[in-house]
Amino acid sequence: MDISSIPLEQFATNGVFALLFVWLLADTRKEAKQREEKLLAQIEKQNEAQERIVQAIERIEKKIEKMEVSMNG
Repeated sequence: MDISSIPLEQFATNGVFALLFVWLLADTRKEAKQREEKLLAQIEKQNEAQERIVQAIERIEKKIEKMEVSMNG
């Protein structure tokens, strides 16, 4: 199929839709990348918070163990 055999009107109409499709695809991918970056940042914050919680629990466990040892003599 030769491109010159396509009527100009049909080429213009389909070309507009093709252009809109490419723009929409690029825009959607850009938004998805931004969402992913925000999600990864949120996950990192949650990991840091969980690590602090774990450290606090470990300190509490050590204090309880020391108290048990001192109470049992």
